[in-house]
Amino acid sequence: MTEKRLRNIAKWYCERYLVSSAKLANHLEQRLYREVPDAAERETLAAAIPPIVADMERLGFVNDREAASARLRTALRSGYAPGAAVTVAARGARVDRDTVEAELETALSEALPELEPEDRDPADLAVEQASLALKRARRGPWRSAPQDEKTRRRDAGWLQRRGFRLDVIRDALDIDPLDE
Repeated sequence: MTEKRLRNIAKWYCERYLVSSAKLANHLEQRLYREVPDAAERETLAAAIPPIVADMERLGFVNDREAASARLRTALRSGYAPGAAVTVAARGARVDRDTVEAELETALSEALPELEPEDRDPADLAVEQASLALKRARRGPWRSAPQDEKTRRRDAGWLQRRGFRLDVIRDALDIDPLDE
């Protein structure tokens, strides 16, 4: 392993994926750990990682904001509530939460064009987003098989793990709180 090889690995990784600077640095460190058995040699090569990442950032291969936005759009399309999607995106892209939150409105409109957030109650918007998540995953009322108590509980748990509140889940699944 040489510094030139490390730079080529970084370039290939940046051309293939949309990455943040922390994600690239982590990938290069993992490659060093896997391919260089000698700890002293690994340490000297690890000192070359920050300049390589800075070069890739300067050349435009690395963009924290774009990486966070892409992860956020993916999480929103996967059915996560906005708060949970921000957490998932920040962790996945390895960027700070503020960077991801700044991209939330744009990502919502791009990832879920069916939702129209203008002049709407946030609670109604959350219910519509939960219903859309159920529809995309073919859960809840959009299941091919008829719903029963067991599938309803599974769907409620699925929405809960994606960060939706209980009142939103009840409305999206059309559950009467007095029956439950």
